[in-house]
Amino acid sequence: MTIKAHTCHALPKSGVYLHFDDEVPAWTLNIQKEASESDLEENHHLENVGDIIWLTSLNILCCPFCGQQLPGLDSVDKASYGYFQHNDFSRWN
Repeated sequence: MTIKAHTCHALPKSGVYLHFDDEVPAWTLNIQKEASESDLEENHHLENVGDIIWLTSLNILCCPFCGQQLPGLDSVDKASYGYFQHNDFSRWN
């Protein structure tokens, strides 16, 4: 399995990641909320600063920040793109 990352000047510094997994194959945009000190005070399920509170993943064809078409998608069924998943970890123990 090979995982590649996309970086560009417009990509936020934290909380947003683009990666390609050739096993799937798909480019995925991951947006996540990481716990801060105030989140720990408000939610007893969270243990550490940086714990992921929620994560949303979306299969994409182009970088939404710079507009570049992402490489390695020539043989991919583009009709299957747009799949998304949202996970809320705020209540996990």
